[in-house]
Amino acid sequence: MIRLSASRLPLILLGLLVLASSAISQFPTENPMVNQRWNIFELNKISTVFNNTGLICDGNEQNMPLAREPSMEYPTGSGIQYGTSIGVVVGAPYPQLAGAWSGNNTSGLPYLDGTMDEGSAAFWSEEHFAPYPEWGSGPRAPMSNDPESWPDEWPATLPGSGRAIQVGSEGWPGFGPGGERVAEVESFAAAYGWPGTDYLEGGGTGQDVRWLNTEITARGLAWSGSLYEDFIVWVYTVENIGTDPITDLRVGVHSDFGFLPEFYAAPYYDDDRHYYDTNLQLAYGSDDNGYEINRGGAVLSADEIAWGGSVVLRMPGGDHKVHTYDVFHFWQAATTPAGNGASMELYYKYNLVNQNDPQDSNGDGIDDDFDGDGVPDVQNGGPGYALESGADGVQVMGSAPFTLNPGEIDTLIFATVMGDNQSDLLTNARRAKGLYENNWQPLTPPPAPVMEAKVDDREVDLYWSYQETEADKEFEGYKIYRSSDGGVTWGSQSFTDFDGSVHYIPIAQYDLEDNIKGNYSTLPEYAWFYLGDDTGLPNLHVVTQDDRLDLFSVGDTVRAFTDRDVTNGLEYRFYVAAYDSGNGIYGPLENTPANNPSLANNTVKVVPHIPGAATASELSSIRVVPNPYVGGNAWEMGNRREIQFTHLPDNATITIFNASGEKVRTLEHNAATAKASSIAVWNLLNDDDQLVAPGIYFYHLKCDLGETTGKMVLIL
Repeated sequence: MIRLSASRLPLILLGLLVLASSAISQFPTENPMVNQRWNIFELNKISTVFNNTGLICDGNEQNMPLAREPSMEYPTGSGIQYGTSIGVVVGAPYPQLAGAWSGNNTSGLPYLDGTMDEGSAAFWSEEHFAPYPEWGSGPRAPMSNDPESWPDEWPATLPGSGRAIQVGSEGWPGFGPGGERVAEVESFAAAYGWPGTDYLEGGGTGQDVRWLNTEITARGLAWSGSLYEDFIVWVYTVENIGTDPITDLRVGVHSDFGFLPEFYAAPYYDDDRHYYDTNLQLAYGSDDNGYEINRGGAVLSADEIAWGGSVVLRMPGGDHKVHTYDVFHFWQAATTPAGNGASMELYYKYNLVNQNDPQDSNGDGIDDDFDGDGVPDVQNGGPGYALESGADGVQVMGSAPFTLNPGEIDTLIFATVMGDNQSDLLTNARRAKGLYENNWQPLTPPPAPVMEAKVDDREVDLYWSYQETEADKEFEGYKIYRSSDGGVTWGSQSFTDFDGSVHYIPIAQYDLEDNIKGNYSTLPEYAWFYLGDDTGLPNLHVVTQDDRLDLFSVGDTVRAFTDRDVTNGLEYRFYVAAYDSGNGIYGPLENTPANNPSLANNTVKVVPHIPGAATASELSSIRVVPNPYVGGNAWEMGNRREIQFTHLPDNATITIFNASGEKVRTLEHNAATAKASSIAVWNLLNDDDQLVAPGIYFYHLKCDLGETTGKMVLIL
């Protein structure tokens, strides 16, 4: 029986924690999932949704219209989603003493609770962890960099266990000592075991509705920087809030990536291959046949499809190691030892415990034999196994069985990791492991500068702060990068290092005149890193009133750089990376770009343009670019199609007609709201948001300065 005082548990929750000996009909009819909230990690190269009940990403392979984006999008801004459903499972065998569980278990079945939702995972049961009201009082799941998502006041204790919550000096309950943050961005939520909405929808009746009396906390930890930008760490605690021990408890990671998920155009989505690295405790995979279709209909080749997986850093239980590994294809061999358990009890048996799997050559709980010859499949001469290609695959890594006594807590730590290729993924997994083993103390480049930009005719002027950056004792120089595809790539030239990571060549590089130059030579594996030519640092500039800057005041001194190799009307991103000279343990480190250039950071988004036309005589300079428009040319960035009307006055109405004289679209241009004051954009959609047909189109432009007309050609 669970006994918690009203001071430790809100009244609304007292009824939710049901006595094991009570009739199941006493479970309340109110749905605690009204407190479910979502938010997004988007600090580094991975962007993903998560919620406050422990679910990471929601690709929703069961019902694609319900999918949430971004779901393990990589790289951030690419629009390519690799996540289906990632979460944590908690299971134990029957029998358990009454205070270890709640519900009705007349059939004597195993217990299995998962943070996944039935709609998004190869998991045939509704959610089995519910959020406390305190973690649903804000508009989004709580994140350290999103104060609006925080509750009005952090509760002093966790509602179910009464464990104290430590809030640090920033007003955030961080993962570090005293509630301080250890990561650049953190999330935090708490939830408790419950029977799920299927039970409520059934009217509160039925047999064998059961759940373990556990409370979980779920944290996400993310860092930027070249060493840490390709993974997010997840920390879950599991606490027994019942009155009896939970015996032979197992905790596992449910890792479901899709390469690519179903909505990318069947039948290509099901050609995946999955791997397990026994030394790293890394379950991962990628596409198998090197051919996929992205959401825009473009073909992706093997070198454009990322690799992804989950690496376990600490398992609950005695030795904190992975003891079971099961991989199965979602739609194949369901309800059998080789496939998805398809029910709570079968998932516990076949996936978490991994009993009697024919792909386990020696019965040790680790799947390793996928060609059926009774011998472990070794990959690349190393400690890894690969599942043959097939449908969307799920990988489950489980702990050894252990006992969790009332009030005891154990911790699971893993990281979701992405990479450009297999070698890059393995390198990033090792970096996640190294950060964990270094007690979350990251190696960092010099502080990133804060940058602002000013645009003009075929010109972008960059200005950035430098004092704090250049005060770093290992500071060596700056690299300036430019992107024309929204930050997906950062240059027209790139190369791959010895670990398989892709690097872009900057448009400019400046470094100290200190005889530290050429390629880095201290560590051979970093010989690809170019330290510069002793060129000296960029010019200093004293800000004037004419600069019209927002982040810097008149009289401030900043570094400055001008790029004149840009095209009017195209949207660009720039970032300035400060780099160091290396420390002999790792090679040189440099700043990575910010994903949100609207904030005060080292990244900006700009559109170079000519100032708006001022007189009627200048209406003759109005142009349509490109004209003709050819699908796939430099103006079609990513999946975005657009034609631009340039050199416009501050306000204008543009009406577009087809060759038959039928009105297609009306554009209202206002310099105060346009992305560039002299440019209006047409996305090639008509007034009904349908893509227009190829052909000849005419436009009529009217403004206070007069009227003008013109013609354009679309080749799609």
